Amino acid sequence: MQYLLPTHPSIRNNDPLGISDSENPLQADVLDTIISTALSRLYASNTPIEQTLRTVIEEIAYTIHGNGSIDTRFLQEQLTKEPGLAFSDSFPGLLNASRTLAEQFPTHTLEPLRAAGDTVTCSGSQINALLAHQYLGTLSQHEGVTWGRPDLTSWFAGDPAHPNALLAYLWTLLDLYATGGYATTDRFTFSMYTAAMMPDPSLCDRSPNVHLHTVAEESEPSAAVRPTFVLVAAHSQPGPGPTATQEERLQAASPALSTSALFVPIIPDDGAVVTSAFPVHSGWKGHNRTARLIELFEHGRQPRRHYILVDALELDVGEQPECGLKDLQPGRVQREVRKLYAAFSGAAFTHGQEQGEGSCVVEAGAWGCGAFGGNVFVKTVCMMIAAAMTGVELHLTLLESRKDDVAVVRSLLEMTWTGGELWRRATSPQASHADRPLHLFN
Repeated sequence: MQYLLPTHPSIRNNDPLGISDSENPLQADVLDTIISTALSRLYASNTPIEQTLRTVIEEIAYTIHGNGSIDTRFLQEQLTKEPGLAFSDSFPGLLNASRTLAEQFPTHTLEPLRAAGDTVTCSGSQINALLAHQYLGTLSQHEGVTWGRPDLTSWFAGDPAHPNALLAYLWTLLDLYATGGYATTDRFTFSMYTAAMMPDPSLCDRSPNVHLHTVAEESEPSAAVRPTFVLVAAHSQPGPGPTATQEERLQAASPALSTSALFVPIIPDDGAVVTSAFPVHSGWKGHNRTARLIELFEHGRQPRRHYILVDALELDVGEQPECGLKDLQPGRVQREVRKLYAAFSGAAFTHGQEQGEGSCVVEAGAWGCGAFGGNVFVKTVCMMIAAAMTGVELHLTLLESRKDDVAVVRSLLEMTWTGGELWRRATSPQASHADRPLHLFN
């Protein structure tokens, strides 16, 4: 089903603030008046930027969504405390980009990715326009999505749990617009892959190519010079957010990735999304409350990364089985391997198209663990099976402080099992009763 952009000519607006002179005006006309008025205020030197931004966001929230109490306290506080945050060119650039939405998308619609082979490519100018509307909060919620609207306004609310991360998110995005936004010639591609054609894993006679790295804390991006593929522990309804999970940090570090919320409202049960190589605008260390911005990369010197959006099972909810691990209950390894096969096969295909030579390197952390509730050892087994089946080179990074996890993963890697052997043991009848999964592989 097509997604209607806020400028679609079928959308009328009751104009509760009386912004238009017309009765029952087009929403596009009301929006343009709100934004052009905000631009005029910005160019008037006696109008504080924070006041103008508050007004335009509040007017849009009330006019389009009927929300008369949108919380922008954090944004206001930071614009007041951090004078450098109000780059002289960033907000005019953002508002001007938002006014080009109808020009950039003449059909006023988007086609979300839903099936294997679906792909969408946007120019830099199109991404600039979409990001601007995500910032302003004009976009509607996708049908079937429960996570909320695909915008950035959750960054603005007062008393956030992760203020340092949110401030860095704002810096990164506004720096993009201060430097003119993405170039018209830039291209950003999202492609859907599924496990529909996955062969029988038990027949895989290849051993996975896995490199284990241990670090004191999380760090993004890696030191790799050429574009690698980054496995994102995505929500099934991906997109930006107000915390500092891996997914949300990466969505902010590569702002174009935030538009995934528009193009991929829901990741299919056996699907994964692979992107082209996106520029990375900011470098990070830490996770959640320790997450912090390390640097903003200079324009033209930004590393590039492909992103793989794939959701793991949410095992942090539900009852613990009487014996064994949640990860090893019937059907769960099979589900995760199918997901990862879609992810890694998509990465391998993209690598072959864009680079051709050398290994397809996939960088992964403890995917599906942490807030998702997964077991590091079992999820590593799943990644190894998918890596063996697809031939990708897996660079797995674990925290030094998780000594037990590191030890069992090292033991597993020393055994040099084939993908088929790993599969048979992880899905055996005994697996669902195993409290110590390493015993399955001894």
